[in-house]
Amino acid sequence: MSSFQPRFRTASPAARHQPTRTGVYFRGVSGKLIQAAAGDDVKFPLTEECMKGRGTLKRRLQDNSLHSVGDLDGSWKPAPGYINRLFQSSDSVILTSADISDEGYYEFDCNNKREESAQLQVFIPSDVFVHEGEDAILPCRSITAGQWVKSVRWRRDGEVVLDVRSGKTTYGNGFNESRVSIPSDWDQRANLSLIIKRAEARDGGVYYCDIDKVEKHRSAVRLHVSTPPTPPSTTSQPTTTERPSECSDWSWRTFLIMAAVFVIVGLLVWLCWFLRNRKFNVCTPGFGGGSSEREEIKLENVTISKGDGHLCNGTEEGGGGGSEEGRESDCDQQHMLKSNGNPDFINDEPKKKNNSTLKL
Repeated sequence: MSSFQPRFRTASPAARHQPTRTGVYFRGVSGKLIQAAAGDDVKFPLTEECMKGRGTLKRRLQDNSLHSVGDLDGSWKPAPGYINRLFQSSDSVILTSADISDEGYYEFDCNNKREESAQLQVFIPSDVFVHEGEDAILPCRSITAGQWVKSVRWRRDGEVVLDVRSGKTTYGNGFNESRVSIPSDWDQRANLSLIIKRAEARDGGVYYCDIDKVEKHRSAVRLHVSTPPTPPSTTSQPTTTERPSECSDWSWRTFLIMAAVFVIVGLLVWLCWFLRNRKFNVCTPGFGGGSSEREEIKLENVTISKGDGHLCNGTEEGGGGGSEEGRESDCDQQHMLKSNGNPDFINDEPKKKNNSTLKL
Protein backbone atom coordinates (compact mmCIF):
# COMPACT_ATOMS: atom_id res chain seq x y z
CA MET A 1 0.00 0.00 0.00
CA SER A 2 1.45 3.36 -0.96
CA SER A 3 1.44 6.23 1.48
CA PHE A 4 -0.81 9.23 0.97
CA GLN A 5 0.25 12.83 1.35
CA PRO A 6 -2.40 15.49 0.51
CA ARG A 7 -1.65 18.98 -0.66
CA PHE A 8 -1.15 21.78 1.86
CA ARG A 9 -1.72 25.43 1.25
CA THR A 10 1.73 26.23 2.65
CA ALA A 11 3.57 23.67 0.53
CA SER A 12 5.58 24.68 -2.53
CA PRO A 13 4.70 23.10 -5.91
CA ALA A 14 7.82 20.93 -5.82
CA ALA A 15 7.07 19.69 -2.33
CA ARG A 16 3.47 18.76 -3.23
CA HIS A 17 4.74 16.26 -5.80
CA GLN A 18 7.65 15.01 -3.67
CA PRO A 19 7.63 11.23 -3.29
CA THR A 20 7.52 9.66 0.13
CA ARG A 21 10.78 8.18 1.41
CA THR A 22 10.37 4.46 1.84
CA GLY A 23 12.44 1.83 3.63
CA VAL A 24 16.12 1.05 3.28
CA TYR A 25 17.63 1.57 -0.11
CA PHE A 26 19.70 -1.58 -0.32
CA ARG A 27 19.34 -4.98 1.15
CA GLY A 28 21.86 -5.55 3.89
CA VAL A 29 23.06 -1.90 3.93
CA SER A 30 22.41 0.38 6.92
CA GLY A 31 23.97 3.40 8.50
CA LYS A 32 23.48 6.66 10.35
CA LEU A 33 20.68 8.77 8.85
CA ILE A 34 21.62 12.26 7.64
CA GLN A 35 18.76 14.48 6.44
CA ALA A 36 19.22 17.72 4.51
CA ALA A 37 17.16 20.24 2.57
CA ALA A 38 17.99 20.81 -1.07
CA GLY A 39 20.63 23.52 -1.37
CA ASP A 40 21.98 23.06 2.17
CA ASP A 41 25.47 21.79 3.05
CA VAL A 42 25.92 18.25 4.40
CA LYS A 43 28.52 17.32 7.02
CA PHE A 44 30.01 13.80 7.19
CA PRO A 45 31.74 13.42 10.59
CA LEU A 46 35.34 12.12 10.53
CA THR A 47 36.83 9.53 12.85
CA GLU A 48 40.45 9.64 14.02
CA GLU A 49 41.43 7.18 11.28
CA CYS A 50 39.98 9.52 8.66
CA MET A 51 41.72 12.64 9.95
CA LYS A 52 45.09 11.71 8.43
CA GLY A 53 46.81 8.96 6.44
CA ARG A 54 45.20 7.49 3.34
CA GLY A 55 41.61 6.63 2.50
CA THR A 56 38.57 7.14 0.27
CA LEU A 57 34.95 8.32 0.49
CA LYS A 58 32.53 6.49 -1.84
CA ARG A 59 28.81 6.70 -2.56
CA ARG A 60 26.76 3.52 -3.17
CA LEU A 61 24.08 3.90 -5.84
CA GLN A 62 20.82 1.96 -6.19
CA ASP A 63 22.47 -0.55 -8.51
CA ASN A 64 24.91 -1.25 -5.67
CA SER A 65 27.78 0.32 -7.60
CA LEU A 66 30.35 2.52 -5.82
CA HIS A 67 31.49 5.94 -7.04
CA SER A 68 34.41 7.92 -5.60
CA VAL A 69 33.56 11.22 -3.87
CA GLY A 70 36.96 12.16 -2.35
CA ASP A 71 40.40 10.81 -1.54
CA LEU A 72 42.45 11.10 1.64
CA ASP A 73 46.16 11.70 1.16
CA GLY A 74 47.14 13.59 4.26
CA SER A 75 44.02 15.73 3.63
CA TRP A 76 40.76 15.21 1.78
CA LYS A 77 40.61 16.20 -1.90
CA PRO A 78 37.49 16.03 -4.16
CA ALA A 79 37.21 13.35 -6.84
CA PRO A 80 36.14 14.18 -10.43
CA GLY A 81 32.49 15.25 -10.41
CA TYR A 82 32.83 16.87 -6.95
CA ILE A 83 35.33 19.64 -7.73
CA ASN A 84 34.48 22.79 -5.72
CA ARG A 85 31.85 20.84 -3.79
CA LEU A 86 33.90 18.84 -1.28
CA PHE A 87 35.85 20.53 1.55
CA GLN A 88 37.41 19.43 4.81
CA SER A 89 36.83 21.17 8.14
CA SER A 90 38.40 20.41 11.50
CA ASP A 91 36.14 17.39 12.23
CA SER A 92 34.15 16.61 9.08
CA VAL A 93 33.98 16.49 5.29
CA ILE A 94 31.46 18.96 3.88
CA LEU A 95 29.42 18.40 0.71
CA THR A 96 28.01 21.74 -0.42
CA SER A 97 24.65 22.47 -2.11
CA ALA A 98 23.05 19.07 -1.66
CA ASP A 99 20.61 17.88 -4.32
CA ILE A 100 18.20 14.99 -4.76
CA SER A 101 20.78 13.25 -6.95
CA ASP A 102 23.18 13.15 -3.97
CA GLU A 103 21.02 10.69 -2.03
CA GLY A 104 22.55 7.37 -1.14
CA TYR A 105 24.91 5.67 1.32
CA TYR A 106 28.34 7.18 1.92
CA GLU A 107 31.13 4.87 3.07
CA PHE A 108 34.53 5.83 4.51
CA ASP A 109 37.54 3.52 4.11
CA CYS A 110 40.52 5.04 5.97
CA ASN A 111 43.94 3.38 6.47
CA ASN A 112 42.48 0.06 5.26
CA LYS A 113 39.72 0.27 7.88
CA ARG A 114 36.09 0.53 6.84
CA GLU A 115 34.01 3.01 8.84
CA GLU A 116 30.26 3.06 9.49
CA SER A 117 28.13 4.11 6.52
CA ALA A 118 25.92 7.23 6.50
CA GLN A 119 22.59 7.40 4.73
CA LEU A 120 21.89 10.77 3.11
CA GLN A 121 18.34 11.87 2.32
CA VAL A 122 17.67 15.19 0.57
CA PHE A 123 14.29 16.89 0.76
CA ILE A 124 12.58 19.79 -0.97
CA PRO A 125 10.74 21.14 2.09
CA SER A 126 7.38 22.85 2.07
CA ASP A 127 7.30 26.34 3.60
CA VAL A 128 5.29 27.67 6.54
CA PHE A 129 5.32 31.39 7.40
CA VAL A 130 4.21 32.80 10.76
CA HIS A 131 4.78 35.90 12.88
CA GLU A 132 6.34 35.78 16.32
CA GLY A 133 3.77 34.89 18.96
CA GLU A 134 1.54 32.97 16.53
CA ASP A 135 1.02 29.19 16.55
CA ALA A 136 2.78 27.31 13.74
CA ILE A 137 1.43 24.07 12.25
CA LEU A 138 4.00 22.01 10.34
CA PRO A 139 2.12 19.49 8.12
CA CYS A 140 2.91 15.78 8.11
CA ARG A 141 0.31 13.19 6.99
CA SER A 142 0.56 9.48 6.45
CA ILE A 143 -1.87 6.58 6.69
CA THR A 144 -1.71 5.04 10.15
CA ALA A 145 -5.10 3.37 10.57
CA GLY A 146 -4.76 -0.39 10.59
CA GLN A 147 -0.95 -0.21 10.69
CA TRP A 148 1.45 -0.80 13.48
CA VAL A 149 3.40 2.43 13.99
CA LYS A 150 6.66 1.90 15.80
CA SER A 151 7.45 5.59 16.34
CA VAL A 152 6.69 9.15 15.25
CA ARG A 153 9.62 11.54 15.38
CA TRP A 154 10.11 15.22 14.60
CA ARG A 155 13.69 16.47 14.30
CA ARG A 156 15.44 19.73 13.46
CA ASP A 157 19.12 19.93 12.45
CA GLY A 158 19.58 16.35 13.57
CA GLU A 159 18.22 17.07 17.06
CA VAL A 160 15.00 15.53 18.39
CA VAL A 161 12.11 17.93 18.92
CA LEU A 162 9.36 15.40 19.77
CA ASP A 163 9.41 11.57 19.85
CA VAL A 164 6.36 9.36 20.36
CA ARG A 165 7.26 5.76 20.99
CA SER A 166 5.22 3.00 22.66
CA GLY A 167 2.66 5.52 23.91
CA LYS A 168 5.34 7.64 25.60
CA THR A 169 6.25 11.15 24.43
CA THR A 170 9.68 12.70 24.97
CA TYR A 171 10.88 16.21 24.10
CA GLY A 172 14.16 17.67 22.96
CA ASN A 173 16.17 20.52 24.48
CA GLY A 174 14.30 23.83 24.39
CA PHE A 175 10.94 22.14 23.82
CA ASN A 176 8.29 20.80 26.20
CA GLU A 177 4.66 19.72 26.25
CA SER A 178 3.47 23.32 26.68
CA ARG A 179 5.11 24.37 23.38
CA VAL A 180 5.07 21.41 20.96
CA SER A 181 2.56 18.64 20.32
CA ILE A 182 0.83 16.51 17.66
CA PRO A 183 -2.94 15.79 17.45
CA SER A 184 -4.08 13.33 20.10
CA ASP A 185 -6.00 11.24 17.51
CA TRP A 186 -3.05 11.01 15.08
CA ASP A 187 -3.25 7.20 14.96
CA GLN A 188 -6.81 7.38 13.56
CA ARG A 189 -6.77 10.43 11.32
CA ALA A 190 -3.30 10.16 9.75
CA ASN A 191 -2.49 13.68 10.93
CA LEU A 192 0.92 13.90 12.58
CA SER A 193 1.45 17.63 12.06
CA LEU A 194 3.69 19.37 14.57
CA ILE A 195 2.07 22.25 16.48
CA ILE A 196 4.43 24.92 17.89
CA LYS A 197 2.68 27.36 20.22
CA ARG A 198 3.78 30.98 20.41
CA ALA A 199 6.53 30.59 17.82
CA GLU A 200 9.76 32.50 18.37
CA ALA A 201 12.46 33.63 15.94
CA ARG A 202 14.81 30.92 17.23
CA ASP A 203 12.26 28.25 16.20
CA GLY A 204 12.93 28.85 12.50
CA GLY A 205 14.60 26.10 10.44
CA VAL A 206 13.94 22.83 8.63
CA TYR A 207 11.93 20.21 10.51
CA TYR A 208 11.81 16.53 9.47
CA CYS A 209 8.87 14.22 10.10
CA ASP A 210 9.83 10.52 10.37
CA ILE A 211 7.15 7.84 10.75
CA ASP A 212 8.56 4.40 11.40
CA LYS A 213 6.04 1.79 10.23
CA VAL A 214 5.85 -0.93 7.61
CA GLU A 215 6.25 1.67 4.89
CA LYS A 216 8.37 4.46 6.30
CA HIS A 217 7.36 8.04 5.74
CA ARG A 218 9.73 11.00 5.80
CA SER A 219 9.02 14.61 4.85
CA ALA A 220 10.39 18.07 5.59
CA VAL A 221 8.95 21.52 6.39
CA ARG A 222 10.86 24.80 6.56
CA LEU A 223 9.50 27.17 9.21
CA HIS A 224 9.92 30.93 8.72
CA VAL A 225 9.28 33.10 11.79
CA SER A 226 9.22 36.86 11.23
CA THR A 227 8.67 39.89 13.42
CA PRO A 228 5.14 41.29 12.96
CA PRO A 229 5.00 44.70 11.24
CA THR A 230 4.36 47.69 13.45
CA PRO A 231 1.03 49.44 12.66
CA PRO A 232 1.47 53.04 11.43
CA SER A 233 -0.78 54.37 14.21
CA THR A 234 1.48 52.81 16.84
CA THR A 235 4.55 54.65 15.57
CA SER A 236 2.82 57.98 14.95
CA GLN A 237 0.89 58.08 18.24
CA PRO A 238 3.92 58.85 20.49
CA THR A 239 4.97 61.62 18.12
CA THR A 240 1.61 63.40 18.18
CA THR A 241 1.28 63.14 21.96
CA GLU A 242 4.80 64.23 22.84
CA ARG A 243 4.96 67.44 20.79
CA PRO A 244 2.04 69.21 22.50
CA SER A 245 3.44 68.18 25.85
CA GLU A 246 6.86 69.64 25.01
CA CYS A 247 5.28 72.89 23.73
CA SER A 248 3.09 73.12 26.83
CA ASP A 249 6.08 72.61 29.12
CA TRP A 250 8.05 75.25 27.21
CA SER A 251 5.16 77.78 27.46
CA TRP A 252 4.82 77.31 31.18
CA ARG A 253 8.57 77.61 31.69
CA THR A 254 8.67 80.82 29.64
CA PHE A 255 5.72 82.26 31.57
CA LEU A 256 7.29 81.46 34.95
CA ILE A 257 10.65 82.94 33.91
CA MET A 258 9.05 86.17 32.63
CA ALA A 259 6.93 86.47 35.77
CA ALA A 260 10.00 86.05 37.98
CA VAL A 261 11.86 88.73 35.97
CA PHE A 262 8.99 91.20 36.33
CA VAL A 263 8.75 90.56 40.07
CA ILE A 264 12.48 91.08 40.57
CA VAL A 265 12.49 94.29 38.49
CA GLY A 266 9.46 95.60 40.42
CA LEU A 267 11.14 94.90 43.75
CA LEU A 268 14.29 96.72 42.65
CA VAL A 269 12.30 99.78 41.47
CA TRP A 270 10.33 99.87 44.74
CA LEU A 271 13.51 99.52 46.79
CA CYS A 272 15.19 102.41 44.96
CA TRP A 273 12.10 104.61 45.43
CA PHE A 274 11.88 103.69 49.10
CA LEU A 275 15.53 104.44 49.82
CA ARG A 276 15.39 107.74 47.89
CA ASN A 277 12.19 108.90 49.67
CA ARG A 278 13.58 107.93 53.07
CA LYS A 279 16.75 109.93 52.43
CA PHE A 280 14.69 113.00 51.52
CA ASN A 281 12.54 112.71 54.66
CA VAL A 282 15.61 112.28 56.82
CA CYS A 283 17.34 115.42 55.47
CA THR A 284 14.30 117.74 55.44
CA PRO A 285 13.62 118.03 59.22
CA GLY A 286 17.21 118.99 59.75
CA PHE A 287 16.69 122.19 57.77
CA GLY A 288 12.99 123.13 58.06
CA GLY A 289 12.03 121.79 61.45
CA GLY A 290 12.34 123.55 64.70
CA SER A 291 14.46 120.95 66.40
CA SER A 292 17.80 121.42 64.64
CA GLU A 293 20.56 123.15 66.47
CA ARG A 294 21.37 125.06 63.30
CA GLU A 295 18.05 126.92 63.55
CA GLU A 296 18.86 128.25 66.98
CA ILE A 297 20.00 131.53 65.50
CA LYS A 298 19.11 134.62 67.40
CA LEU A 299 18.65 137.65 65.28
CA GLU A 300 18.03 140.81 67.08
CA ASN A 301 17.11 144.16 65.71
CA VAL A 302 16.74 142.74 62.17
CA THR A 303 14.65 145.05 60.00
CA ILE A 304 13.40 144.74 56.45
CA SER A 305 14.03 147.76 54.28
CA LYS A 306 11.55 148.63 51.57
CA GLY A 307 13.92 150.76 49.61
CA ASP A 308 16.65 148.57 48.26
CA GLY A 309 15.48 145.19 49.57
CA HIS A 310 18.54 144.82 51.84
CA LEU A 311 18.54 143.65 55.43
CA CYS A 312 20.28 146.07 57.70
CA ASN A 313 21.58 145.89 61.25
CA GLY A 314 20.34 148.63 63.50
CA THR A 315 18.36 151.36 61.74
CA GLU A 316 17.29 151.51 58.13
CA GLU A 317 19.72 153.07 55.71
CA GLY A 318 17.81 155.45 53.60
CA GLY A 319 17.68 155.86 49.84
CA GLY A 320 20.53 153.62 48.92
CA GLY A 321 22.66 155.20 51.59
CA GLY A 322 25.18 153.37 53.59
CA SER A 323 28.55 152.08 52.80
CA GLU A 324 29.46 149.15 50.58
CA GLU A 325 30.44 147.09 53.54
CA GLY A 326 27.02 147.63 55.12
CA ARG A 327 25.20 146.40 52.08
CA GLU A 328 27.32 143.27 51.85
CA SER A 329 26.59 142.54 55.50
CA ASP A 330 22.86 142.96 54.87
CA CYS A 331 22.99 140.50 51.93
CA ASP A 332 24.86 137.94 53.96
CA GLN A 333 22.19 138.02 56.62
CA GLN A 334 19.44 137.67 54.05
CA HIS A 335 21.05 134.56 52.50
CA MET A 336 21.52 133.09 55.95
CA LEU A 337 17.83 133.47 56.79
CA LYS A 338 16.76 132.07 53.44
CA SER A 339 18.95 128.99 53.71
CA ASN A 340 17.71 128.29 57.25
CA GLY A 341 14.13 127.94 56.00
CA ASN A 342 12.77 131.13 57.52
CA PRO A 343 9.16 131.36 56.34
CA ASP A 344 9.50 135.07 55.81
CA PHE A 345 12.19 134.52 53.17
CA ILE A 346 10.84 131.63 51.05
CA ASN A 347 10.06 133.79 48.05
CA ASP A 348 12.66 135.71 46.11
CA GLU A 349 11.58 138.95 47.85
CA PRO A 350 11.12 139.06 51.61
CA LYS A 351 7.65 139.54 52.86
CA LYS A 352 6.95 143.16 53.54
CA LYS A 353 6.38 144.08 57.05
CA ASN A 354 6.10 147.83 57.40
CA ASN A 355 8.90 148.81 59.62
CA SER A 356 8.31 145.80 61.86
CA THR A 357 11.00 144.09 63.70
CA LEU A 358 11.38 140.22 63.61
CA LYS A 359 12.61 138.61 66.72
CA LEU A 360 13.34 134.85 66.74
